[in-house]
Amino acid sequence: MKKKLDESSSFYDEVINLIDLDDYDGAIKSIKKNIDSLQTQDDIALAYLNCGFLNDKLGDNLSAIDDFSRSISFESKIEIIKQRSKDISFSGRSNSRYKNGDYKRAIDDKRKAKKIRLLEIHKSNKLDNTTIDYKNILLGTFIKIDLEPKYKALIKCSSIQKSKYDLIADYKKVISEKKKEEVINKLELISESKYKIGDYKGSIKAMRRAEKYY
Repeated sequence: MKKKLDESSSFYDEVINLIDLDDYDGAIKSIKKNIDSLQTQDDIALAYLNCGFLNDKLGDNLSAIDDFSRSISFESKIEIIKQRSKDISFSGRSNSRYKNGDYKRAIDDKRKAKKIRLLEIHKSNKLDNTTIDYKNILLGTFIKIDLEPKYKALIKCSSIQKSKYDLIADYKKVISEKKKEEVINKLELISESKYKIGDYKGSIKAMRRAEKYY
């Protein structure tokens, strides 16, 4: 069985090469061509997760939302995924829904992602910085770490291209960790208050702004 599993995920080397060439469409085709060969719910969920981020990069928000939803469906059948958090698929779908102008569902997904991660941490003390979660993706924690090809592909697929003139990124360089936490907490409180009054666009914008301070 181990040989079968290894063979079924070997296509990720090709996927990584295609991503490095910025051929996101080719990478998606390679993944979807091989989905039927995958043996576990985890690997199938991860395949759709990767496709979701790639479609998001291509600006195909509806396809991205569909892929993230498929990933969430398969992940719901797994109690705990050891290598990564289930918050990634919800945050990914939130981002695509935000870009598609669906602010209510975007903030609902982001709130679910936060609850999921807190529940995972509560359930298992093994979920630490060795687990890939959405915060670690934003921080680039795993960029220089040697990972299995399927997770190396995930890091490449989900990487966020930062603006050269990002004022928040510049500000982060000159403030303390304590100050960053204060700003994040304040923005999350603003997000919560706006959600309660039905200002879903304001709520998701505040939450997304908070994430920039990670």
